[in-house]
Amino acid sequence: MKLWARARGPRAVQLALLVVAAVVVGVAAWGGFDTPGKPVLAAAQTTAPPSGGVEHSMVVAGLTRTFRTFAPANGHDLPLLVVLHGRGQSSRTAITQTGFLGLVQQGHAALVFPDGIGRSWNAEGGCCGIAGARRTPDLQFVTAVVAASVHDLPVDPSRIYLVGYSNGGKLAYGEACAYPGLFAGVATYGSVPLTPCVHGTAMPFLLGAGALDPILPYRGATRAHPPLPPVPTAVGWLRTQDGCSGTPKSVTVGPAVVEHWTRCRPGSEVTFVLYRHDGHTWPGTGVVGTPAAAATLMWSFLDGHRLAGPLA
Repeated sequence: MKLWARARGPRAVQLALLVVAAVVVGVAAWGGFDTPGKPVLAAAQTTAPPSGGVEHSMVVAGLTRTFRTFAPANGHDLPLLVVLHGRGQSSRTAITQTGFLGLVQQGHAALVFPDGIGRSWNAEGGCCGIAGARRTPDLQFVTAVVAASVHDLPVDPSRIYLVGYSNGGKLAYGEACAYPGLFAGVATYGSVPLTPCVHGTAMPFLLGAGALDPILPYRGATRAHPPLPPVPTAVGWLRTQDGCSGTPKSVTVGPAVVEHWTRCRPGSEVTFVLYRHDGHTWPGTGVVGTPAAAATLMWSFLDGHRLAGPLA
């Protein structure tokens, strides 16, 4: 399996190689591989999700975990979109809620929908639900899912994208911080990073929020557990990580105001989408292509980004 370096130069390549080694060795330790490069997938078709998807299971850190995959019948070198559901939800909810399934139906991408423990994700800092309380190794699980999907699906490892909603969005930011050489772009709705990335990770980020969201207040929630920074503060963290400067380009798409920073480090950019009249509910449940739907704006942002080059 090849993973990809985002930046060029000796230090960047060395870092990317360390990331690749950590992913492969770590997955083997968790039980995701029985031999290097050979994912262990059980019960591959015990349950058939909507529209021909396949349910898989794997053992990570002694826990049996599940995820669902969708891929076009005749696709090759496709982008891989990993979608993390919100708290209180499952992969099946995300499949029907987000609208991304249209990408498979149109032959544009392969999709992966992992399941959290107790319908929740451990995003660290005590968040969230059963998974947070049990400190479930969800960073490792998502990485193992990516490794297995790259091995089994007709995807391009330079175009792996991560999407998260609410609790899944918090995990997405943690995943991007922990494995900066793995994803070509990250997009979230109803979520903010709990802290900036320690390593100052630079990659394309899209942060979507509802101005009327009671779960993710625009002005933050200092008494929440864990505390939530104001949305503009979180956007500022992403801009700092990507080295973005200057005034953003701003456009209005239906109920959404889209601000876009492109004067950033090479290969990175930041987009902030504010739904002026929306709360915490995922915006737009139509298929990709529906104007102003979160899936449409996210895919427009993510598609086309790729990691810089292959590492043997």
